[in-house]
Amino acid sequence: MCTLSYLPLSEQQFFFTTNRDESPSRKAQLPKLHTQGNSFVVYPKDEQSGGTWMLCSKENISVCLLNGAYVKHKHLTSYRKSRGIVVLDFLSFASVIEFVREYEFSEIEPFTMIVVSAKNILTLEEIRWDGSSIHYRLLDPTLPRIWSSVTLYDSKVREDRRKWFKLWMETSRLSKESIIDFHKNAGRKDPSNALVMNRNDKVKTQSITQIRSVNSNLLMYYETLDPNSNIEIEIL
Repeated sequence: MCTLSYLPLSEQQFFFTTNRDESPSRKAQLPKLHTQGNSFVVYPKDEQSGGTWMLCSKENISVCLLNGAYVKHKHLTSYRKSRGIVVLDFLSFASVIEFVREYEFSEIEPFTMIVVSAKNILTLEEIRWDGSSIHYRLLDPTLPRIWSSVTLYDSKVREDRRKWFKLWMETSRLSKESIIDFHKNAGRKDPSNALVMNRNDKVKTQSITQIRSVNSNLLMYYETLDPNSNIEIEIL
């Protein structure tokens, strides 16, 4: 929800990993298989809104949402719809372009949404809603990337995290375990801005979620950090 990495392995294989930084009072349910329209999807559910920050579908679509667009915005007292519901609404559209053109974004808090499709070859698309305009980019799916929420991390910290990510890629062998380790330990000397962060227990990293492709199927790994537990679900 607030830190996301994307690592391609081949034309159809990738790792998609996110840390959820949130108030400890905002609980989430463990991921499970849901029916959404005509599709089967796996996602953890935010108990407050009923939405999610990350999902994967039987159609080999993976989606992750981060809070904020380009700059830290002023939070309003109320919004028409939770951003977590927007992630579920996305599944009703045939493509990212159709979603961008036809979805009603008004009165929704700014966000960044990343979509990975592995139907035939990998595609990587980025949507940013800044509160007044929608912005779309088709990204190079062969390049690793990391995103950090602008609502929690200023430009310097976001650049520091990109450097940590680059150094880690240069010195590590890519695997599920090594990526999870990066998402747990990068920047730990600075607890307020580390990938597993804690700001006086008011906002802290609650969980790590990872989607990876396995033999043309998607598998979601979910680990809660306090207390520590994990679950893994595959969409067949």
